[in-house]
Amino acid sequence: MQVRVEGYDWSRYNGKQKKTVHFDQLNWDGAALHTDDAYIRVCRDKGSLNPDNCSPTKHYQR
Repeated sequence: MQVRVEGYDWSRYNGKQKKTVHFDQLNWDGAALHTDDAYIRVCRDKGSLNPDNCSPTKHYQR
């Protein structure tokens, strides 16, 4: 899963293959907590030589 907030680059959180993963992740950057825009997408890592397959990016606003 990749998450990005306004003004920052994508953060990647890896799961396990063929497993259900419960996602509960916090970023404690003070400036990132005060943003109104967040973007999220799910990607499949295909290794270092092939590009990742990513879902369309969802945009969320507060």
